[in-house]
Amino acid sequence: MYKKCFLIAPSGYVKQINIDLARKRLKELGFEKIIYKSNILSKYLSYAGDSVRRSNEINQAYSSDTDIISSIIGGQGAVHLLLNLDYDLIKKSKKIIIGFSDITILLNTIYQKTKTRCIHGPNLGKENEIDKLSLDILNKVINKENYQVSFLDKDILRKGVTKGKIVGGNIELLGRSLGTPYEVDTDDKIIFIEDYGIKSWRIFDILWQLKLAGKFDNIKGVILGHFVDCGENIGDYLLEFFKDFKCPVILNQPIGHKEPNFSIPLGEICIIDTIEKFWEIQFN
Repeated sequence: MYKKCFLIAPSGYVKQINIDLARKRLKELGFEKIIYKSNILSKYLSYAGDSVRRSNEINQAYSSDTDIISSIIGGQGAVHLLLNLDYDLIKKSKKIIIGFSDITILLNTIYQKTKTRCIHGPNLGKENEIDKLSLDILNKVINKENYQVSFLDKDILRKGVTKGKIVGGNIELLGRSLGTPYEVDTDDKIIFIEDYGIKSWRIFDILWQLKLAGKFDNIKGVILGHFVDCGENIGDYLLEFFKDFKCPVILNQPIGHKEPNFSIPLGEICIIDTIEKFWEIQFN
C-alpha cells in the first residue's frame, strides 16, 4: 500500500490553498506522509519558479523515500524541464508520477525514456472540486486494479474492437512535442486526447499536425475525452477528422478538464469494444 507522497509544482505557480487541498485529498486517499520543498511557492514569470528550481524538484522527488510523486496543479512550462531531468535516476527509482494537462509532456517523456509508471490523473491541488469517482479511479490505478467504463451508441465515431498499450493526454502538449527528441510515440498504441479552452479549429489543426507527423499511421484506437470550452462545434471538427479512420474511435469519455476525470496509466493495456460498448484498463 502506497503511503508517502512528494508534491511537485512543475508548471504554473501554486498558492498555499493548492498545497492544502492536495494534502487534504491525499490524506483522504490514505497517505500518511506528504512532503514538498520549502521553495515550492516560488514565482518566476507565470511559473512555479525558474526551470532549474522545477527540474531540481522533480529529480529530488525521484531520489526521496516517497512512493508517489504528484503534481499540485497544471498550467504551463513543463516543457522547459525535459533537458534537465535525470532519466537514469528516474529509471532506477521505480516511483509513480501523477498529473495531467501541462504535465502530459512530462508523463509521456518519462514513460518513454524510463518505462516507469506515469499516471494521467487529477492534479490534486486544483481549486475546483474533484469528483469522488475521480479519486476512486485514481486509487484503483495506483494499486493496479483493472477498471471498465461503459459508453453509449452516440459516443461511437468509428466501430471496432481493439487492444493495445495506451498513451496520450492533452492534445496541445502532444503537438508541442513534435520535432523534438521527446515526441510522443503512438506506434501500435491506443491514443487518448483531451483539452481545455482552445478553439475548435485550433484542435483540428493540431490533429492535422499530428497526422502529418505520422502519429495516426499505425494506431490501434482513439479515446476522445473532455474538450471543455473548445467551442460548441468541437464535435463537428472531431467527426470530420476521424470519419475515415479504420480503427475504433469513441468520444465524450470521462478524461481531462471536467469531472469525473478518470486516471489513465500510460503504457498499460486498454481494450475498446464498440460492440459491447465499453473500454477497459488492464494491468499485467
